[in-house]
Amino acid sequence: MLPLLASLHLGVLRPRDALAIYARPDLEFPRLEQRGVLLRVAHGYYALIPESARGSAWRPEMESLALGLGQADYGNKAVALMHLSAARIHGAIPRALAVAVLAVPKQRPPLETVCGRIIFVKRDVGKLKRMRMETELASGWSTNLEQTVLDLARRPDLVVGLSRVTREAACALFPRCDEEKLKVIVQGQRMASALARLETWVEDA
Repeated sequence: MLPLLASLHLGVLRPRDALAIYARPDLEFPRLEQRGVLLRVAHGYYALIPESARGSAWRPEMESLALGLGQADYGNKAVALMHLSAARIHGAIPRALAVAVLAVPKQRPPLETVCGRIIFVKRDVGKLKRMRMETELASGWSTNLEQTVLDLARRPDLVVGLSRVTREAACALFPRCDEEKLKVIVQGQRMASALARLETWVEDA
């Protein structure tokens, strides 16, 4: 049964995702958790533990968990890591955060997981400037460098208590941005005020 479970190609699973494999996945998933195959990451969600990590105290990184969980609910094409999570992907935040930010197609309250909080932001992911990326639980999308920097500046207080980290990450990434790509996003997404704030931050740094 385990190869069949892996064949679903979902790093994060809900019991209903396995209805074609188990008659009662709601009963089978807790058993698989006891066997060290699944990790219950939130109410109704389980992460498929990588085979090499079974038998250990493995926990997924927040960015990986958020991406996998979002894909379980909305599919691969409709979600993307953004804001502080994308800044981590781009190397601006070296330490792990107990929070992840994910763009999704619907308004949704934050979700507490065993690894931290996932903050969902309603966005049309197809209109965001993105890049492909790989995590231990899922392959999918993250906003690209320029989109990430502008998103940080647009909503510096999105993650409570991390506004300073947000500002520092934006300032660290800004010199790596392509000016023409920034202009395209500013014009297409009406982010002139975000760019102005960003430029002020860099001048004051």
